[in-house]
Amino acid sequence: MAKIKRTDDELPLSPPVLYILLALGDKKRHGYDIMKDVAERTNGTISLLPGSLYSTIQRMVVAGLIEESPGKAKVQSRRRYYSITQKGRKIARAEVDRMMTVVELAKEKALVLPKQVKGEA
Repeated sequence: MAKIKRTDDELPLSPPVLYILLALGDKKRHGYDIMKDVAERTNGTISLLPGSLYSTIQRMVVAGLIEESPGKAKVQSRRRYYSITQKGRKIARAEVDRMMTVVELAKEKALVLPKQVKGEA
């Protein structure tokens, strides 16, 4: 009988994996669109380069976190579209929950400062 892998065994996710799952959380995207989405949502602080992006995507496909999907591209386009799987969604939720627990602990230990109100020094 095959052993079922627990979600906890797959955490923590690397930042690129988490950001790719987040980019695919609301719609199918091709690689370049994933790169743009991550850069925009992080104000450029996270940059996924093509080489690492596509090798990470392939590992995620093999792990069952995402899958290649038919896209909206023209017939002759080489673009491959990806979408998040149920497993990927479950793992992303577990990682976000894990991170939220860490943030709450950091708040309790006064390691997280309240955000300053605009205009205050």
